[in-house]
Amino acid sequence: MKQISKFAVAITLAFGCTQAFAAGSIFVTEPGADGFNIETGGFNGSSYEISKIVFDFSSTITADGSYLVIDGSPFSVNAPAGGSAVFFGSGAVFGFDFTSFNTFESFSFKWDPDSAISGSYGATALDFIGGTVTAYTTNGLYKGSFELVGTGPDVTASLSPYVPVPEPLTSASLLAGLGILGLARRRRS
Repeated sequence: MKQISKFAVAITLAFGCTQAFAAGSIFVTEPGADGFNIETGGFNGSSYEISKIVFDFSSTITADGSYLVIDGSPFSVNAPAGGSAVFFGSGAVFGFDFTSFNTFESFSFKWDPDSAISGSYGATALDFIGGTVTAYTTNGLYKGSFELVGTGPDVTASLSPYVPVPEPLTSASLLAGLGILGLARRRRS
């Protein structure tokens, strides 16, 4: 029984340690420019290579009550130094596959964000609020959401390591198991 108690403590500590990742240094910025030619940039300040970035604007809310979508394809793509950036996707979810997007490198692209109901919508950076960015790195996933910088009009997404929240059943099973171990130990005493 003593071995089971040590095992339970070890599992609890291991579970707790998986939740304690340090924040990453991957930033995606959107200056407050208005209209039809917005430049979005990403900076890799992490210690890992980025292989893909995905933008998801399905949770944004535009002034016309819709959400942001990309109108066509991006233009003026500046790939990371010595690497490439290949566009994929359409609508509210799109992104780039990278080769050699290493530490302290950046990339940027210009694009025309519209609303899902208006192809002539003049988006601003404020329309980006709530949009999520996911970076696939050699250290796993990093995620963040666009938020207002100070009083605006700029927005940024600061990405940090993504740790999935355990499903309620998994947490309940862990707690039930620990409770049973506690009862067994109490009976032994």
